[in-house]
Amino acid sequence: MAKIFPSINNVNVSEKNPQIQIYGHRLYKDQTLYEYLLEFLLLFSSKKGGSSYKSADEGFSFFIPSDGGALYYYPSPKIGLKRFIFFNHSDQEKRFEVDKEALDLHRDNIRRLFKISNNEYNEEFVLNVLQDLFYGFNAITGKRSWFAQSLIPLSPEMIFCEAIGNKNDRTKLYDDLKKAGDISNDFNHIKVDQKFNFDQHAFMARGGEVYYLHVAQGLQLMDSTNTDSLVTGLKNIITSVPQLSDIASFIQENWETVVDPHDQSHEEEIANFHYVKKRVEFIPTVYEKRACYAVEELTNLINCELDPFEKIELTGSLIALQIIRMMSMRATEALNKGDSQEWLIDLTKNSKGAIRKLAVQSYEQLELNIYSAVHQADIDEYLKKNIKMTEVKALDAAAKDTNLLVRKIAKATGFLIPAKGTNMRFSLNEDLVKVLVLSLVKPGERVLFSTFLSKCYEHFKIIIGLKEASMHYAKKDMTHLIDFDENEKIFLQLLKDCGFLRDLSDATSIVENPYKG
Repeated sequence: MAKIFPSINNVNVSEKNPQIQIYGHRLYKDQTLYEYLLEFLLLFSSKKGGSSYKSADEGFSFFIPSDGGALYYYPSPKIGLKRFIFFNHSDQEKRFEVDKEALDLHRDNIRRLFKISNNEYNEEFVLNVLQDLFYGFNAITGKRSWFAQSLIPLSPEMIFCEAIGNKNDRTKLYDDLKKAGDISNDFNHIKVDQKFNFDQHAFMARGGEVYYLHVAQGLQLMDSTNTDSLVTGLKNIITSVPQLSDIASFIQENWETVVDPHDQSHEEEIANFHYVKKRVEFIPTVYEKRACYAVEELTNLINCELDPFEKIELTGSLIALQIIRMMSMRATEALNKGDSQEWLIDLTKNSKGAIRKLAVQSYEQLELNIYSAVHQADIDEYLKKNIKMTEVKALDAAAKDTNLLVRKIAKATGFLIPAKGTNMRFSLNEDLVKVLVLSLVKPGERVLFSTFLSKCYEHFKIIIGLKEASMHYAKKDMTHLIDFDENEKIFLQLLKDCGFLRDLSDATSIVENPYKG
């Protein structure tokens, strides 16, 4: 049985599905790229501790239990704020009557606080401005119901936990409250906010939790100054617009004053209304082999002086690269190949060239490794516990959360091309070049171009130039190594076009991170 982090008492990893056994609990196909970042920041910023809310810390931490107990976190669902922002922008068929009445009550209560001296505007106009102000920062909407949408994380109040509302449940709730004849009762509106599923993990599917554990794993191996620097940098990102924080708090707190009965006989309901209790699971201990790299990369990037919007976008892309790196390393380790899976980057335009062929073969092998690794799981115990599951079905399902998941998030960043079609291979666009430079070179510092290529290989197993190709393929018959010179020259020009390369002489170039910390 694989060793896990953190060490949790009474957890039988062999009872889990094959992909969880190998890659941790859990990485899931339906989680979008942005939701990895949002879930990570939600866990980071929320109160955390053991199974008791009263003993939880104040959040903005990388707490990990050391007593064999599981890690729990306690995010605030903030349903009132979420409904205020998203409800009126959602599809009509996804607006339930019980939420419409709750929103009307909320808006009425805020409206009474306004004092408008300009006759050209009224309270309704101001409410709509506030609503649209926040909706303008939407990150994930699409065809989702209002309660499954998300915002760009520019303040802690704008980071929502998952909440899934079932149509039948919410319709029944409305009917039951109508029959009781007291739908406007304060305590009933607490029920309106509580009747969501906060533990379905459909969108916030634990990928951000896996990443949090990976970063925390690295911090435990490093000096405490690394923790301080990372915590400060992350906190600065999600407190970058304090005005938004103030307005969001005002809207949510107004709703809470309306519906919170301050009645200790309803202590459990009040607790569930103000926070939900979520348990974090585990990752394989072997991820620690690159955990310190993950901390270094993330710390470098978030401490750059960048526009908050851009920093958030780049951090999301970095997390995607790091998760793919974790999985590719874990796969080859599970297959007893060591950390041997290269990421061969093809920047050439020659569809018949040697590098194109090698890059396509390399990516094919990466996907094959990531899927093959789940065959190393102890599937017998899992099948005994899930009697309707067969080995064929279990391994077929595993593909969606392993190699196909990697394909999905790699394409979402532009790291895997083409977006559609055959001959899939890794490449780099300007955004990914920026992610690599800002995560591998400390803010305001510079390194030789040759050193930067070495760092790309050391951290990510990225091969672009001749030196790294020669080293990696030393034991293979490689007759086309000279083609890597062209690849390297294209990368040099790409760095220059992005503003990260300076030529000191004809033979010497440096890569510079111009964004000081």
